[in-house]
Amino acid sequence: MSTPPYLLVASLYLVLFYSCYWLLLRRNTFFGLNRAYLLASVALSAVLPLVELPGGLSEDLTLTSISSVTFTVGSTSANSYNLTLSQWFWLIYGLGVGSMLIRLRLNLRSVFRLIRSGSPEKRKEFTLVRLGDDASPSFSFGRYLVLNRTDALAQPDALLRHEEAHIRQYHTVDILFLEIARVAFWFNPVLWLYKRALQEIHEFLADRAVLKTPQPDYPHQLVAYALNVPSTALITPFVSKSTLKQRIVMLQKPASNRRALLGYALALPLVALLAMCTQEHDLPQSVIAQASAQKSGKVAGGEIFTSVENPPVFPGGMQKLGEYLGQNLKYPEAAQKAKAEGKVFVSFVVTNTGGISDVQIAKGIGFGADAEAARVVKNMPNWQPGTQGGQAVSVKYTLPINFQLEDQNGQQIEKLPPPPPPVPAAKGSALSEPKHFLIDGKEVSEAELKALSPNTILRIDVNNEKGIIAVTTK
Repeated sequence: MSTPPYLLVASLYLVLFYSCYWLLLRRNTFFGLNRAYLLASVALSAVLPLVELPGGLSEDLTLTSISSVTFTVGSTSANSYNLTLSQWFWLIYGLGVGSMLIRLRLNLRSVFRLIRSGSPEKRKEFTLVRLGDDASPSFSFGRYLVLNRTDALAQPDALLRHEEAHIRQYHTVDILFLEIARVAFWFNPVLWLYKRALQEIHEFLADRAVLKTPQPDYPHQLVAYALNVPSTALITPFVSKSTLKQRIVMLQKPASNRRALLGYALALPLVALLAMCTQEHDLPQSVIAQASAQKSGKVAGGEIFTSVENPPVFPGGMQKLGEYLGQNLKYPEAAQKAKAEGKVFVSFVVTNTGGISDVQIAKGIGFGADAEAARVVKNMPNWQPGTQGGQAVSVKYTLPINFQLEDQNGQQIEKLPPPPPPVPAAKGSALSEPKHFLIDGKEVSEAELKALSPNTILRIDVNNEKGIIAVTTK
């Protein structure tokens, strides 16, 4: 999966997971589970789009092709200083990532600068830092428990135990993990909601740790401490106004019934559904339609064959096919402006009368190149039909056509030999590049195969299961 679709699908997962949390889980008192759910859902959102489900429609596709030589069409009429859509994407995305990295670095530097300005005192589980003023609230960060001047003098027991709980439970690691996720998915505001929810859960967990010993006036301490406490980016202050009300509510709330645990399980079928939907979307509709046609195995001229004794032949041979493509293919203006390049895979059927039918784009690059490739294939003259058992039959092929712009200096690229012949589709294969190349039984490199003159080719055999292309010469 390429980067833009990956970022989109991962963002959909994030929205789905957070929606489940907000609707089903946020009011539970299973704070440890809620913390694990939020962290795991962010990690799964990053991983699940990369997972390919086993089986499925792709195993039934009968698409095959071999690598063709570079076939250049069009010119450099597009302004060489214009950026392609892909380049614009990486520029904007890179600027966003860079800005978020700078923001994270500045926030970390401000926190450590504040810590270094105080007087440290090593303790067993943390380092106590006493500040010389009250400009910052008392907070914890990593293994540091930082007290402003007022709290350093009073050292209230509830505050110390609350911040110690943050340190013991590694809450700073959670926040840094989310900050890194926000760097990669800077465009997705739902991660801001994730961070807010996770910080709230951290407070609930720390409050619960304080209440393991009797603290009858703890809610009153929270209210009294909440006056004029500023918010900060990375640190965890003792009291935040934004979470104060909910913390007091949770302190008084009875433990959730075990039946509430079912809410965590409800997210699983939704995730499975989204996973299946994203897997379906990876297949072009033309490919799905082609698979349906292949399963029927019928056209107007009878059964479609994917392997025959004598394959169809373009009028005049492969040399003429290359000439035909060179004379008729035009680089679409939209593709030139977008600097869109790549292979367009056109599948078609050579009928038992030699005509061309069922022309479809198995894989394309858009910007008019797909339509241009389909147009040229549809307008091909009749082929000499293939035969099986002495009878003319219909045969399905996939032809790769490579659209590539000329170099930016406007120089014509050296004329290359015509592309090798399209090959019949083989059952159970997928659209992929071959790995081994043979000429008269001797293994060669792909470059050596491409350098072979088409006039010397007698036969081409393709083994898709092993990824082998075998060429027999005259």
